[in-house]
Amino acid sequence: MTGTEPRTEPAPGLRHNRTFQLLWTAQALSDFGSSMSAMALPLVLLAGGSSSAEAAVIGTAMLVVGLVVRIPAGYLSDHRDQRVLMVGCDLARLLAAGVLALCLLVRPLPLWLALAAVVVSVTAVEVFRPSQQKVLRWIVDRDQLPAAISLNQARSYGAEIAAPAVAGFLLGLGQALPFAVDAVTFGVSALCVAAAPGVRRAVAARLPVAGAPATAPGRPAERFWPRLTAGFRYLGGHRPLLYLALYFSGVNLGFSAFGYVLILGVGGGSGGATAVGAAMSTAALAGLCGSLIAPRAQRLLRMPVLIMAGPAASALLLLAAWRTGSTVAVAAGFSALCLLTPVVGVVFSTIMATSVPEEVYGRVNSSLSLLAQLPQCAGPMAAGLLLLNLSLPGTAAVLGVLFAGLAVVAPALPDLTRTVPDAPAGEER
Repeated sequence: MTGTEPRTEPAPGLRHNRTFQLLWTAQALSDFGSSMSAMALPLVLLAGGSSSAEAAVIGTAMLVVGLVVRIPAGYLSDHRDQRVLMVGCDLARLLAAGVLALCLLVRPLPLWLALAAVVVSVTAVEVFRPSQQKVLRWIVDRDQLPAAISLNQARSYGAEIAAPAVAGFLLGLGQALPFAVDAVTFGVSALCVAAAPGVRRAVAARLPVAGAPATAPGRPAERFWPRLTAGFRYLGGHRPLLYLALYFSGVNLGFSAFGYVLILGVGGGSGGATAVGAAMSTAALAGLCGSLIAPRAQRLLRMPVLIMAGPAASALLLLAAWRTGSTVAVAAGFSALCLLTPVVGVVFSTIMATSVPEEVYGRVNSSLSLLAQLPQCAGPMAAGLLLLNLSLPGTAAVLGVLFAGLAVVAPALPDLTRTVPDAPAGEER
C-alpha cells in the first residue's frame, strides 16, 4: 500500500486545493518565525553575558536533539493521528517561544532555559515533519506531488532569505520580539492545520487502518523494538535506497563543511561579515530558484544526471578558487550547490512518497534522513580543522576533490525514476 491510494474524487489543482493552501501558508509563517528564532537565540545569549562557547552550544543542541528523536518521531507519525500530532507540535513550539519571550521581558535569558526551549522545539519539528509529509500524500494527487514538494522546499528557502533581516530589525526594537512573533506564527499554523478540511477527512479515513491488528491472525504480536526500527529494515531490503542514503551522507558532510568554510574563511577578512551575508542570501535565493525549477528539471533530466550536477559544478568552482585564490569562486560554488541540491530533494522526495508503503512511510523517511544527515554534524569541525592547517584556497581544493569524487560516483547510482522499489511482502505496522 502506498500513499497514492485511489480517491473517491479527483483532488483539485494546487491553486484550488484549500487544504494544501492552508497547510502551505501555515508552515510558511512558522518557518519564517523559526528562522528568526534560530538566529536570535545565540545573539540574545551573548547580549545577556553568555560566552561564545555557551552560545555555540545552541547550534550543537539543535543537531543532536534532532538526530536523537528522529526515529521515534517517524514511529509516532506511523501510529498516531497525524492531525493531532501536527497541532500538538505547533502548540508545543508556541509554548516554548512564548516562555522565551516572557523571560526576556523581565531578565536576561539563562542558558538552561534556552536549551530547554531548543529541546522542545526541535522535538516538535521532528514529529511534525513526517506527519506533514504523510498527509501531503493524501491531500494531493500523485501527479501533483513534485509541484507540491517543490513549493514546500521553496517555502523554507524563502524564510531563510527574509528572516535574518527581520530578526535583526526586531532585536533592535526588543530582545523578546522575535520570539513573540515566532509564538504567533505557531498559533496561526495550529489554527490552519485544525481548520484544513482535507486533513481531517484524510486522517479520519485511515484511522480504521491505524487501529487494525499489527499482525495477521494467529501470528504473535511484533515487539516494540522491531516496529520502531522497521524503517532501517526496509532500507536494508531495498539496497538502491540505502546506496542513495549513503551517497547523500557524503554530500551533506561536504555541504555542512562548505558552509562553515564560507563563514569562517571569508568572514575573517576585511569586510568579511558583509561578504558572508551577501553570499548566504545569494545561496538561499539559489535554493529558492532550484526548488521552483525542480518539477521541470525532473521531467527533462535523468536522476543520476541531477545528482551529479551539484557536486560537479561545486567541484569546478572550488578548484577554480584554489587556482586563483578568488573568494567569489568559493561563494559561487556554494550557491551552485544550493541551486541544484533542492532539485534532487524534490525528485527523491517524490519517489519516496509514491513508492514507500504508507504504513511504514514515516519510519522509512526518518531512518533515511538519519543516515543521510548523521555525518553532517562533523562538517563544522572539519571546516575548522581544514582552515587551521590550510589556507582558504587549500581548503577549497580539498572540498573540490571531495565533490569531484561524489560527481564521479553519481552516474553509478540507481535511477529510481525508472526502477521504483516494491513494497516488501508482509511488511507490518
